[in-house]
Amino acid sequence: MKEKSCGEVSLAKKMGIGSLIASAVFFFNPCINIIDPLPDFFGVVLLINGLRKWGDLCPGISDAIQGLQKLRWLMLLKMLFMALVPIVDDTYVLIFTFGFAILELIYMLPAIGRIFDGFEYFGTRFNGRSVYRDYKNVRTITFMFFIVKNVLAVIPELCSLSSYEYSGYVTAGVQIDFARYKYPLLGVGIFLTALTGILWLVSIIPYWKRIGNDKEFMKRVSDQYDLEVGNDIGLAFRRALYTVLALITAAPVFFLNMWFDGMNVIPNFLGGLLLVAAMWKLSKFTTDIKPAKIVCVAFTAVSAVSFAVSTVFSALFELDSVYRNFAAYDLYNVSRILSAVEYALMLASVFMVIKQLRRVIIMHLGPDPDTSDRRLIDIYTAQQRELDRRYVVAFVLFVVVFVLNIVYLMFRADIDFGAPQFWLVPFLANGIWWIYMKSVNDQLYSQVEYKYM
Repeated sequence: MKEKSCGEVSLAKKMGIGSLIASAVFFFNPCINIIDPLPDFFGVVLLINGLRKWGDLCPGISDAIQGLQKLRWLMLLKMLFMALVPIVDDTYVLIFTFGFAILELIYMLPAIGRIFDGFEYFGTRFNGRSVYRDYKNVRTITFMFFIVKNVLAVIPELCSLSSYEYSGYVTAGVQIDFARYKYPLLGVGIFLTALTGILWLVSIIPYWKRIGNDKEFMKRVSDQYDLEVGNDIGLAFRRALYTVLALITAAPVFFLNMWFDGMNVIPNFLGGLLLVAAMWKLSKFTTDIKPAKIVCVAFTAVSAVSFAVSTVFSALFELDSVYRNFAAYDLYNVSRILSAVEYALMLASVFMVIKQLRRVIIMHLGPDPDTSDRRLIDIYTAQQRELDRRYVVAFVLFVVVFVLNIVYLMFRADIDFGAPQFWLVPFLANGIWWIYMKSVNDQLYSQVEYKYM
């Protein structure tokens, strides 16, 4: 019985059932405007990962994955906008909340329909009775949950449209201050969303578990996958590389420093977490990657401490008090030391990541060992050199970004006195570097995809 159980678990894991269950945990919680304690970005990433193999056998689920891939980047952008909520006007918060709610529903609702249609197809084709158990109920509550979650996040923010504080009692008739109802509406919205989320969670998790525990059904699907797709080694590597490059591309978005009232509102350590995930994924296809993983973990840890100290400093002191207050000066120096260590580790992490990507170029973009055509060998070699050169340029550009950030972080108390907008210089430099790095990553993937087609 023990061996049987282990077999079932491994089969469900192989087909991504674990990722589907984990994704639900990131989705179920309520949001306060766009502030999401368990960011949906990670839920979307896990959902895509769990659906990959099913999508290889079903065009409908494959279409759902394409939509979710677009939603993934929108949810990453939403994570950045969360940092702006405490420092912008309520009207902007309403715009952010409404905009992201609409975009999420535009991509998520069609994806939900295609996913359930796809599993209905699998149930019919492979005689999966577990698929049809509570199918309609689970499908209905899934649609209902995502609609409720987004609508109830927007409603309290609509109170910011109230003009009561400007109109006063000049106009005849009863005046209603809608803004006073914002927090009661927020409380009701959180309660209803949490209730709906829990109901959805206790429906969707048992549903995925039933499918994963349906041994005969899972074996039929798994065997079909092995027959049609499993032997395509090139596909497995392309898919892993796509994930790695997506994580590496997303990570530097959190290296941007956006300063408001002396506080950096973008936590760099989130980028470090994404780099750690990328190196962990790449370690399945390469060797000698342990140093890169260690450096990325160290950067993430130091960055989290540095962000915490910087946030405490910004909460307690103003920058102009550094040279007038001993406590401010001491904490400012601690913040500078941590920032210096953080950025040194960030530079080392980027170096290690680029080093690993250059190894991918050598291992996978060279000519096949049995190729004797000199012309083909020269073409492959030229492509390798050109792409390798672009990664070297990417690192050199990041060194420039590193220097600009270090200059500002070490002397920002002095710089802000004469040039308070100087932080935009490293911010824009970082953005330009990100665009270049993304283009190089896209080129690497397109060449690997072409070779393993």
